[in-house]
Amino acid sequence: MTTLGENNQRIEVLDGLRGIAIFAAVIYHYANNLIDADASQFNLTLKSLTQFFYTSIDMFFLLSGFLLGGILLKNKQSPKFFKTFYMRRVYRIIPLYFLLLFVAGIICFVGIGRGTDWWFHQELPFWIYFTFLQNIFIGITNSLGNAWLSPSWSLGVEEQFYLIISFLIYFSPKRTLIFILTAGIIAAPVFRYHAPTVFALSTFTYCRFDALFGGILLAIVYQDAVCVSFIKKHIGKLQILTLGLFAISFLFSVGKWHMALYLTNSWFTIIYAAVILLVLIDSQNIFHRLASYQFFVRLGLYSFSIYLFHEIILGLFFFLIPGKLPQIHSVADALMVALCAILTYFVARFLYLYLEKRFMALGHQYNY
Repeated sequence: MTTLGENNQRIEVLDGLRGIAIFAAVIYHYANNLIDADASQFNLTLKSLTQFFYTSIDMFFLLSGFLLGGILLKNKQSPKFFKTFYMRRVYRIIPLYFLLLFVAGIICFVGIGRGTDWWFHQELPFWIYFTFLQNIFIGITNSLGNAWLSPSWSLGVEEQFYLIISFLIYFSPKRTLIFILTAGIIAAPVFRYHAPTVFALSTFTYCRFDALFGGILLAIVYQDAVCVSFIKKHIGKLQILTLGLFAISFLFSVGKWHMALYLTNSWFTIIYAAVILLVLIDSQNIFHRLASYQFFVRLGLYSFSIYLFHEIILGLFFFLIPGKLPQIHSVADALMVALCAILTYFVARFLYLYLEKRFMALGHQYNY
């Protein structure tokens, strides 16, 4: 449990979970989103099986709430509480994100993607992306905006969450905090049910409280020795339950059962929360072993760069080589997508080693 302290050590299995989550997200964007209704039966089956891979963002939100919530809970009495938290966030987010904006700006200035959804438009002008409010405008206009920058909506959610989490933890007694977190988790599907647009259901911050607040609640549980002891005692049952929930999710994927859209994120948040507890508390279960694979651990380290830049790499390859929108209609298209995935990995690795890692080290000069 001490690994949630603020030091430079990483929890490897959580990097592995990030790696699995970013792997699913890229498959969703590189496969599911590129397959249309006229595709072959094989592609349509693949599209069906990967239809819930977009919920990997809920794993990222859970991990964000868990790790940052745990750090803030432990350092609540620090006189440098707010300064350290926000300066570390600035160094973590801003350099890579501003590089993304610079690259996307150059691409559009050159004219690549003009006349398509990859272009800037009135609903989401370029300046919006500098405010971290794109998620709100996406929800209001029901438009995903510039496709080069489409992954950045989650950064808007994260930045708004940072404002909430710091004040919430600092000023709330533990019982009050647990009550607020529980209320937010329960309210999230209600907020999604009443969301004004389809995109708002995903991009409004309060519609993601189940994952974000759930992560903080997980941190509270993980820092409580009694709770951890109870989970250890029933770890086998928790693993069976989690596997059962995944099995039911498969039935939803293949269309045997139907799940209401506003409940989907809550359903997978529960599953992913159980997975996080399993990989942290017990080293013998299948989820811990899967998250320990070095391939996923490496993907987890590079996940931020992968997430921000994978759409840009996909778009550039398709616009510049075959000269068309990214879609999978042939084996050649599938090979192009696979090549984009490989290139994304190496670009992300470079960015992590020579940009992210260095700026994170600068951020860690601020101590609680």
